[in-house]
Amino acid sequence: MSWVHDLPAGFCGWRTWEATAHARIEAFCCRGWEDGPFALVTAGVHGDEYEGPSAVFLLAKALKPDRVRGTVVAVPVVNPAAFTSGTRLHPEDGCNLARNFPGDANGGPTQQLAAAIFNELASRADYLIDLHSGGVEYVFLPVSGFYGEPVRGNPSFRAAQVFGLPALWQLPPTHGVLSCEAWRRGKVAIGMEYLGAGQLSRDGVREYQNGILSCLADWGLIETAAGALHPSTAFEGDWQLASASGIFTSSCRLGDEVRNGTVLATTVGSHGDVEQEFVSSGDGVVLGLRSKAYICGGNWGVLVGTRMKTDA
Repeated sequence: MSWVHDLPAGFCGWRTWEATAHARIEAFCCRGWEDGPFALVTAGVHGDEYEGPSAVFLLAKALKPDRVRGTVVAVPVVNPAAFTSGTRLHPEDGCNLARNFPGDANGGPTQQLAAAIFNELASRADYLIDLHSGGVEYVFLPVSGFYGEPVRGNPSFRAAQVFGLPALWQLPPTHGVLSCEAWRRGKVAIGMEYLGAGQLSRDGVREYQNGILSCLADWGLIETAAGALHPSTAFEGDWQLASASGIFTSSCRLGDEVRNGTVLATTVGSHGDVEQEFVSSGDGVVLGLRSKAYICGGNWGVLVGTRMKTDA
C-alpha cells in the first residue's frame, strides 16, 4: 500500500519521501476528515521550470483539512537533481524524465524516479495536474493541455476549461509523458504550460494556483463553489523540429496569428547561410517558440496551433 493511504484523517503538512536511492522528494499532503478522491499535483518534472513549484508552495499555505474531502498531494519538485542543477535533463544520466514514465525500477536514475512517482502516486490518483513551463530553452503561450476530443463528456477537456487559461491545447499523446501515461490508464489528467525562458512569471504562479483550486472544487475535493467553464479556444498541433544546427532567429511572437506558408523562423549555419526555414503548415496561432538562440537538430523550433471546433 502506498504511504499516501497511511496519512491519517486531518493530516496537513509536508512529508519527506525517499523515492529512490538517488531522489528524496518533498510532498505537501492534505487529507480531509472525510474520505473522497485523491488528486495529485506535480511540478518540477524538468528542473528549469519555476511557475509550478511556486504555485505548489502557495497551495500548501491555502489548503486546510476542514476544506478538503479526500486527499490532495502536491509535489513541487518531482526531479530534485535536475532542479538543483537548473537543467531540463537529469544530470546523472542525461535523460528526460518527461519521456520515461511509467519508468523502470531496475533502470537508471531517471527510470527509477519515474517508476517511483508513477507507481506510488500517479497510478493511485483519481486526478492529475502536471505543471510545466518552457524552461530555459522555450517559451509557451499559457495553455491548459487536455487529452482526447474537445467535447462535452470528456473529463480531461472539462478540467482544462475549468483550470481557466484562455488557450486550450490538445496535447499530443506522447509516450513517457506523466499526464499522458496517467490518462492512458483512465485517470483525469491535464498538463499546463506557461511562458518560460528560465524566468518566473508572477502572473503564472497566481493563475496556476487559481487553476488548481478551481479544478479541486470542480472535482469535489474542496468546499467552495465548483469551478466555472471559462471562455477559451481549443487548438491542436505539435512542434516543428529542427533539421539543422545553428543560430535560431524567430520572425514571430507568441500569440501571433499566422497564415499558411508564413516563414516563422530560420536557422543559420556556420557559414552564415540559411539551413532551415520553419514554415507554417496552416493558419493558426503561435503557441510555442524556442527562446535559446542556438538550436540543434531535433530541438523544438516553433509550435503553431490550429483552432478546433468544440461543442462545449
